[in-house]
Amino acid sequence: MIERVDVERCVGCRLCVRVCPLDVFRMDTDQRGRPVARIVYRDDCQTCFLCEEYCPVDALFVAPERGALHAVWPPDMAAEGASPIPPPSRRQMPSGD
Repeated sequence: MIERVDVERCVGCRLCVRVCPLDVFRMDTDQRGRPVARIVYRDDCQTCFLCEEYCPVDALFVAPERGALHAVWPPDMAAEGASPIPPPSRRQMPSGD
């Protein structure tokens, strides 16, 4: 399920909006007036990872199952001010060649 869009990283390219087969996203503007993607229909996400894969700036985090983000980042860490950082995308990982 789509967990979050990092609006600081989002460049407003609209790729997530275009590739999402279930129309989960809508474009909006942030406080500075920049275009950003917003999650509008989170529960409709079927965890296909297309948005995460196509995002050129890794601004999206898709959890493999509902609640996975909270399972990885327990509430006590959130209370201490820790913020979850999405894992590197597959295209950033070494290929092993």
